[in-house]
Amino acid sequence: MTIHSSKHQDDVDKNARSSYFNLPALDISVAFPQATPASKFPPCASDYYQFDDLLTSEEQAVRMKVRECMEKEIAPIMAEYWEKAEFPFHVIPKLGALRVAGGTIKGYGCPGHSVTGAAIAIAEIARVDASCSTFILVHSSLAMLTIALCGSEEQKQKYLPSLAQLNTIACWALTEPAYGSDASALNTTATKVEGGWILEGQKRWIGNSTFADVLVIFARNTTTNQINGYLVKKDAPGLTVTKIENKIGLRIVQNGDILLKKVFVPDEDRLPGVNSFQDTSKVLAVSRVMVAWQPIGISMGVYDMCHRY
Repeated sequence: MTIHSSKHQDDVDKNARSSYFNLPALDISVAFPQATPASKFPPCASDYYQFDDLLTSEEQAVRMKVRECMEKEIAPIMAEYWEKAEFPFHVIPKLGALRVAGGTIKGYGCPGHSVTGAAIAIAEIARVDASCSTFILVHSSLAMLTIALCGSEEQKQKYLPSLAQLNTIACWALTEPAYGSDASALNTTATKVEGGWILEGQKRWIGNSTFADVLVIFARNTTTNQINGYLVKKDAPGLTVTKIENKIGLRIVQNGDILLKKVFVPDEDRLPGVNSFQDTSKVLAVSRVMVAWQPIGISMGVYDMCHRY
């Protein structure tokens, strides 16, 4: 038996490899000229779920407006930004012009769509890019909805109009490093002081948090031991947000770790309608109706992609 040194074995393996090793990356457009680049999203192949007969003319108009924007503005850039794991901030005004942020919320500059209209808008966004629909869901169906359902009249007037136009962006911070989304076990605390509250704790995997103007934070009231909600501004002293790097999914979504070190929140920014875990669940129950339409939209996109050849 001949025993080769490890160096000799490496040379043998290298010489045994076929010639395609160490070649430059394959130019797909040359190798497969019939392939359509991902930047050219295919037209809708059919009404796969047969929604057309169920939609009102207004809901159909919302659907087509969103579809046109997503195919024209988002599809050409989504692969590039997915690779870079960056968010395309320049498209936010175009998404704002769609008038979908705020969904079913009535008044305060929100669109006041029907449940079906709001849901079909989410599906059309997800059809082209799931990261983009996640951005809208966090902003609209979690953060804005919490303010609409649990906020004071003053808070609704102050925050919702700008959020509805995407002039300002919101995130929704429930998840923590140790307990995930188990709101009944939150470690982040809120301690009452003169004129407001002091927040201490951590949040993890919070979408939109790295660039949000308003952060909806859930914390445990140290006096009542119940879950309360607070509106924290991005420039609050003691607030630190760090982007979570090296994600393999939803790479355009900017998830972050939030650190709260003696962050002061004035009394007027405590959400009066969040006084227990049940109040948090109420928001989640309503938002999940919209979230359920995201995979429907994704499947629509997969169907169209598979039928373009």
